[in-house]
Amino acid sequence: MPSSIRPLPSRRPEPFSGSLFAASSDDAEQQAALLRGWNQSYTQISRGKFFGSVAEVQLGGGRLFREFTGRSLHQSGVLPQEYFAIGLPLQMEGPAIFCGMQDDPGAMHVFSGSDGFDFYSPGELMMAGMVVPRQALSNLLPDCENDLILATFTSAHLAQAEATAAGAVKEFINGVLEISESAPHLLGNEAIMTTLYQGMMSNLAALVVESSGLKPDRSGLARRCAIVAKAKDAVLSRPDRPICIAELCRIVGVSRRTLQYCFQDVLDLSPAAFLRAVRLNRVRRMLRDAPSVTEAAAFWGFWHFGHFARDYAAMFGELPSQTHRRLRKKTSGV
Repeated sequence: MPSSIRPLPSRRPEPFSGSLFAASSDDAEQQAALLRGWNQSYTQISRGKFFGSVAEVQLGGGRLFREFTGRSLHQSGVLPQEYFAIGLPLQMEGPAIFCGMQDDPGAMHVFSGSDGFDFYSPGELMMAGMVVPRQALSNLLPDCENDLILATFTSAHLAQAEATAAGAVKEFINGVLEISESAPHLLGNEAIMTTLYQGMMSNLAALVVESSGLKPDRSGLARRCAIVAKAKDAVLSRPDRPICIAELCRIVGVSRRTLQYCFQDVLDLSPAAFLRAVRLNRVRRMLRDAPSVTEAAAFWGFWHFGHFARDYAAMFGELPSQTHRRLRKKTSGV
């Protein structure tokens, strides 16, 4: 641990406690709700039945987690301002874009910040992370490092993670989760929870300080990501009706060819494929309350029901009629 990081104050306002939460999901929207307090939404982009899981341990006012998602997603969210949150990839299969920056397995993801985060995640992703009170992290750092952190980590972005500190954080998170799952009775031991809390805060402080001077290369990707982000915002700002490519080009202010190039470069799919994925996700959401599959499909512009059923099954791994029956049973309590 760097000598510049002072230990936690001995005085604590309340006893430390621990709790374990673990769950799995077969639906992207449901998965988004598993990480509590993130105010986030997931839209499935790649085809195939979704599968994901979350394991989370709460330590006092902080939390550490490990999340797995088995399909490419568009993730967005805003954490409360009083929290600081980071993530480190444990497994990353495929290209990804985080807040307009090309992602890589050695990056630290800063999720917190007033503007929120925007993440096009890869086909398979295992992410380990921590969420802590910002003031608690500040209490660990001298004034000079606090100024650096305030200047560097006030918005969501990618930072190049210092390898040794990142490895220590990953090992710590995996170790705490393993202990919590194999010996859950220890979560009621205040002394052990206090030690784990101090370890969480110290490891995070070391990672943030050691990584603060490392700058990833933004290259020419930023402009293309900005075009995709503007297009995505235009699509998502109208949750009650679809939008066509021509209208999207007019709103974004680029040609069809430029829009095509940007989407292919950033997301590795065409604008039309992205719009289709968004509309399929919205049909899936509407099937909770829609009287029929046909009505939900038609509302989102799917007129050829044979093609729609095929595309829906390819995206979600089940027929729309199966989704409709399953969700209606849940709603009715059957």
